[in-house]
Amino acid sequence: MARWIAARLVVAEPGEVPGRLYAVPDAQGWYPALMPGTGRVRGMLCELQLRPGDLARLDRYEGREYRRVALPVRTGAGRVSAQVYVWRGRLPQGRAIGPDFPEWLRSVRGMAYS
Repeated sequence: MARWIAARLVVAEPGEVPGRLYAVPDAQGWYPALMPGTGRVRGMLCELQLRPGDLARLDRYEGREYRRVALPVRTGAGRVSAQVYVWRGRLPQGRAIGPDFPEWLRSVRGMAYS
């Protein structure tokens, strides 16, 4: 999916959204779960050039564990609204981590879900 997204990437920039980040374990690695909260979570704001049906493809990839919502994103250029996937429901064995998933993975020498 990373290659699929990269092929549609127009521009990407660092951004922050409100919430709290959790790491969820899986046999193939860890994956992030954004939950509502009072903190800030860092990530990349990506503008994609999508065709009809592409957003539905992303929704299927993220699965039933996530729902897509509009959230305010703070970037170096200001605030914008963007589509973000947030975890729905209870976390299965998730643990709260800092605001940056790749940074957390490096600190625990973990692997992202592939």
